[in-house]
Amino acid sequence: MQDDILLPRILLTNDDGIDAPGLAMLAKIAAPFAQEIWIVAPDEDQSGASQRISLRQPLKVTPRGERSFAVTGTPSDCVALALDHLMADARPNLVLSGINSSTNIGDEVGLSGTVGAAMTALMLGVPAIAISQQEPARGKTPWETSAHVLPSVLERLLDEGWRKETCLCVNIPDYPPDEIKGYAWARQGHKNVTRVNSSRRISPRGEEYFWLSLERKDPVPLPTGEAAILSRGEVAITALSLDRSLEIAKPPVRFKPRAELVDHE
Repeated sequence: MQDDILLPRILLTNDDGIDAPGLAMLAKIAAPFAQEIWIVAPDEDQSGASQRISLRQPLKVTPRGERSFAVTGTPSDCVALALDHLMADARPNLVLSGINSSTNIGDEVGLSGTVGAAMTALMLGVPAIAISQQEPARGKTPWETSAHVLPSVLERLLDEGWRKETCLCVNIPDYPPDEIKGYAWARQGHKNVTRVNSSRRISPRGEEYFWLSLERKDPVPLPTGEAAILSRGEVAITALSLDRSLEIAKPPVRFKPRAELVDHE
């Protein structure tokens, strides 16, 4: 570890909840990089929360140990509360969000609470990295791969730096630790979420309710996309920006009064 990489404060959060194994592992991995590790995380699973901020409900903060707090809110709520209140005397130098159990690639990036926390940190002026571990099946996350690979990835990123108008989304492949081939910068993939299914149920009290679930497929092939990089046994690193607009090389498509589309060259 290089001495100049040691940061005064690192804030950890996630979307799987404060008791998730990925967060505990991230705390161990991050410890050598900081003088102080702070944990501010949701008190329960907040997967799919994206960058939601709770503006219409109060939040409760419960101490869970030294510099560790559970919040009745989203990952972005946790970052906001940490920066404005819990760590107001000295803001963190870095926010690490994760380690998420399963990847955040393609369309799922926009839904992820793990990524949402990093984006909120970026919005509030703090560098951030969202970290996810690919798994072969739900509940079978190869945490040993994260433990082996992530320290060197973090050291390299903190040494080299990245564009200040972006946060990073790191996805670690489901490979044995000794078979990881390195890392590569990736483009965000797309079209791997095809539908949101709604499953109707009736409670024992006769009340209607629904479970929502994502219908997925393999992302549209892209040689520099996260899925292709992961399949090669490399860690995929994607730089994400708050600017969601596309670069337009020609005038945009416009609507005619009858809703017909025309492309003005």
